[in-house]
Formats: sequence, structure tokens, C-alpha cells
Amino acid sequence: MKNRDNVSGLTQQRRIGVFGGTFNPIHVGHLVMAKEVYNYHHLSKVLFIPAYIPPHKSTTDLVDAHHRYQMVREAISRNGNFEVSDFEIKREVRSYTIDTVNELLNLYGKDCEVFLILGADSLNELELWRDIKKLSQLCHFVIVNRPGYSTDVSGSLADVIGKDKVLDMERLKVQIPPIGISSTDIRKRLREGADVSGNCKPLLP
Repeated sequence: MKNRDNVSGLTQQRRIGVFGGTFNPIHVGHLVMAKEVYNYHHLSKVLFIPAYIPPHKSTTDLVDAHHRYQMVREAISRNGNFEVSDFEIKREVRSYTIDTVNELLNLYGKDCEVFLILGADSLNELELWRDIKKLSQLCHFVIVNRPGYSTDVSGSLADVIGKDKVLDMERLKVQIPPIGISSTDIRKRLREGADVSGNCKPLLP
């Protein structure tokens, strides 16, 4: 049985999708995003990396990191193309994507291609990320549509990371069917006592 914890198969897998986030909680929308990017870009696998403390989000209502890790582990359990890593959690500090990608490249080798999976909502703040220009040189940004957010990358981002990288982002975009669900909505429904089990169940490959 394939090990879905942390990282495995370091010498065989070279196109790695990286899906970081709080996953507070993980839901079907996350799984559909990962599955569509995996298929569209012919990835070796998608590695889910729950954040210990997110650098760009409020920590209000943030569930314990180890519990979120276990939720991700359970949610991806039926898909052998998905794995989960706890190395951001083990740091027990605020992690930045540049540090995580550098660590992955050290593990997999510099010839590994990293595809960073991002919801369209991330575009609003992407140019403010730590060492964003260097990060753009280390990995590909794969933008996935989200309801209510634009996937337009033609703005000021080119001044920060360069026109070639913006063209790369445009080429790598992935369009998925609209999914009217978010972690924020799920937390709200939980507070109201609603049943959200259908939104958090594992997804078949």
C-alpha cells in the first residue's frame, strides 16, 4: 500500500503538485481542485501541506494543526495520487511558501518541477508574498478559478515577477466547475449545528 504520509518515492516522481493551506477544514472543493490540476498537468502526485500558522490569514477559529493534518489525511485516503506532509506543522512556527518550496527541492532534487496550486483568491495578495520573485523562479503557479474571484493575471504582477512568468501562469491556469463551498461557510454552518459531512467526505480518484 502506498504511503500517503509526508513524502515518498523521491527518485521517481518529478512533477509535484503542492497544495498548501490551512484546510480549516478541508472539503470537497479542495479535493476537486487538486484532482483537476493533477489530471490537467499530468502530475506525479499532489502533496497537501497543512500550515501550522498561515502567514496571510487570520488565526481566528483555527483548529489545532495536528487535527487539521488528520482531517486532510482522512480526506485524501481514497486517492493514491494524493499525499500529505506535516513538515510545516513540525516547524511549529509561521511558514512561508518560499521556505517550503526550497525544502521540497532539497528533498526531490533541483530537477523536480513544483506546481504550486493556488485558488484565484490568492491573486489579490500574491505579489506581497515573501520573496515572490525568487519563488516564481523556483516553481510554477497554477491558478484555479473560484466563484467571485478573477483569474486575470495581467495587472501589476508582471512588474514584480516578470512578463514571462505571468505568461507561464496564464498558460497553466486550470478551470474547474463552480463549487459553492468554502471552509468559512462550513465553519459557519457547524456553529449553527448543521450537518456538513457531505462536504468533507473523501473523493474517489
